[in-house]
Amino acid sequence: MGISYDSKATLKKFREKYDIQFNFLSDFNKSTGRAYGVSWYFFTSRKTFLIDENGVLIHTIDSVDINTHASDIITLFEKGKS
Repeated sequence: MGISYDSKATLKKFREKYDIQFNFLSDFNKSTGRAYGVSWYFFTSRKTFLIDENGVLIHTIDSVDINTHASDIITLFEKGKS
C-alpha cells in the first residue's frame, strides 16, 4: 500500500487515473510520516519501507528513482526469497 499526505479524494483520483492496483492511505495528520522520519518542516522525503507479513521492516529505500522504483522493489523481494 502507499501512504501519502494527500486527501482521500485526491488519492482516489490518482489511483483511478493511473489504474493503480493497490490501496493508498491518507496520512492527513502526518503522524505516520513523523513516525518513519519522512516528515520535515515544509517538505517530505519520498522513501519506501518494505515490511513483511509479520510487520517487520525488512528494507528501506532512501532514494526513490521514479523511473526504476517498481523494478527496484521487485528485485529486492526476489533477493529476499533466495
